[in-house]
Amino acid sequence: MSDFWAFTRYLYLKVLVTLSRLLIKLLASPQSSKLDYKLDIPSRDKNRTIKVHVYKPPVTETGSSTPAPVLINLYGSGLAIPLHGLDDDFCRFIADTTGYVVLDVNYCLAPEYPFPKALNDVEDTLKYVLDHPKEYQASRVSISGFSSGGTLALSASASLPRGTFTSLIAFYPATNLYQDPSLRKAPVPGGKDRSPFWTRIFRESYIRGMDARDPRISPAFADTTNFPSNMLIVTGELDASAIEAEELAERAKDEGHTTGREVIIRRMKGCGHAFDKKLTGEVSVKAKNETYELAAKILKNGLKVST
Repeated sequence: MSDFWAFTRYLYLKVLVTLSRLLIKLLASPQSSKLDYKLDIPSRDKNRTIKVHVYKPPVTETGSSTPAPVLINLYGSGLAIPLHGLDDDFCRFIADTTGYVVLDVNYCLAPEYPFPKALNDVEDTLKYVLDHPKEYQASRVSISGFSSGGTLALSASASLPRGTFTSLIAFYPATNLYQDPSLRKAPVPGGKDRSPFWTRIFRESYIRGMDARDPRISPAFADTTNFPSNMLIVTGELDASAIEAEELAERAKDEGHTTGREVIIRRMKGCGHAFDKKLTGEVSVKAKNETYELAAKILKNGLKVST
C-alpha cells in the first residue's frame, strides 16, 4: 500500500511540475547562446548522458592545446525546471576574461530524477574532467552555481574531499531545504516573494522522503571543512534566501581562519532573487556587472593559490 501512495504522490508532483514547466516555457523569452560547442558526458546511469555547454577562452600565444583550468557551472532550476542556458552571459564572460573553460552542466531534474541524481551528475562531470588531463588541469577545477545550482555547488563542495575545487562561487543559493519556505524573510522588505507553495512542490519532488537535513541536500547542515580556499557568496537584500546563505558563508569564514580560507560575502542593495537575469533596470544591470567582475577576480585568485 505504501508503494501505491508513493506512486500516487509522484504522479501528483509530476503533473504540477509539468504544468509549471509548460507555463514557464510559454512565458520565457527566446535566448541567444554564445557557447562554443556542446558535449555529452557519460552518466553512471545506463542509457543517459549529461548535456554540457562548453565555453572556451580566447586562443593565446600558448595555443589551444594547453590544458586549461575549468569552471563547472550549475544553473538555477528550482531542481525541477529545465532552464539550462540561462547562465550564458556569465559563462561567456568568465571564459573570455579568466582563461577558464566553462562547463555549463544540464544536470537531471526532479521529480523524474530525485536526490541524489543531480549531485551524481556533478560528480560524473568532475570525473570526466579529471579523466581528460590533456584538456583540463585537474589541480585547477572550480565550481559555481545560481539559485538551486548554487545549492548543488555548495553541497558538492562540502561532500567531496577538500582540495577538489580551487574556488566556489554561489549566487543567491538556498542552503536550508528543511525550513518551511513560508518562514523565510528577506533582509529588507519590498521584494517579490517566491511562492512557498511552488517551492514546497519543487523541493518535495527533489527530496522525495529523504531527510532534508542531509548536508548533501541542505548545505546549511554541512561541515564546512571541505570548502575550498576561495569562496564568493552573492545575495540580494530583497531575496528570502539571503540570510541562510550568509549564515553559512559566515560560518565558513569563521572556521576558515585557521586554514587561510578567504570568503567574500556580497549582499546587493535593491536586488532580489535572480537579479542578474533581469535585462532591464539600472540597479540590476549594475549589480550583475559588479558581481560577475568579482567572480572573475575570485577565479583568477584561485589560479594564483593553486600554482
